[in-house]
Amino acid sequence: MRDEAGAIVEVGIRPGDAFEVFTRDTDKWWRSDRSITDHAGPLRFDGDRVLAGDGTEVGRVRVWEAGPRLVFSYGGGQAEVEVRFEEIPTGTRVVLRHYGWDASAPGPWASVLAGFARHSLERVLLARIGDFLDAIGNGDAAFFERNLTDDALLIFPGGTYTKQQCVAEMSDHPPYVKYDIEESWIVHLGESTAVISHRARIMHAGNAAERSIVVTSVLVREDDGWLMALNQWTAGDEN
Repeated sequence: MRDEAGAIVEVGIRPGDAFEVFTRDTDKWWRSDRSITDHAGPLRFDGDRVLAGDGTEVGRVRVWEAGPRLVFSYGGGQAEVEVRFEEIPTGTRVVLRHYGWDASAPGPWASVLAGFARHSLERVLLARIGDFLDAIGNGDAAFFERNLTDDALLIFPGGTYTKQQCVAEMSDHPPYVKYDIEESWIVHLGESTAVISHRARIMHAGNAAERSIVVTSVLVREDDGWLMALNQWTAGDEN
């Protein structure tokens, strides 16, 4: 029996960004053991072609409206998937409809979109770290006043700072001339807390020597967005 399947998720990024994540980053969020074809691995979009994980062409793109809508066929045109990216106050609602699905078989879309939502959140969290780095470069103490939790703690090789101490000294922090993130890891602790660690190579205007660091941050979601509750720097492996 042929029928319709689908799934809906909401993500905290704009529709255009959600469309890009969905179409460009499938290798990062689509689990290799989930497939809607007989070929293993995630689907990939290559121009107007839809490819399986092994590179086999399995379908065609029918509508490519970057931002609002994506439609593609697969399996010789016997089935069609429509994905709409609808703007909402908190980001984007992604509505997926799969026409021509075999209703007697369990569909993969709930778990597939769960992976998409998780990767989208990780993109938001890494961008949030970038916001803090930009604020340091701009000497924006008011940003830290707004975006650190009241009991936040910042731990550096040279000392430990409360929120009040950080805000008081932020305007004197030299801007970075280099901050290259080489690796990042994210651990989700429920829906409102995340631990982000990254390794980076940095230089700032107050010290011309390049250094390797490992930074771990704890972000918590409140009404105003993701706030930083903990930030700890350690020296990276120089070997």
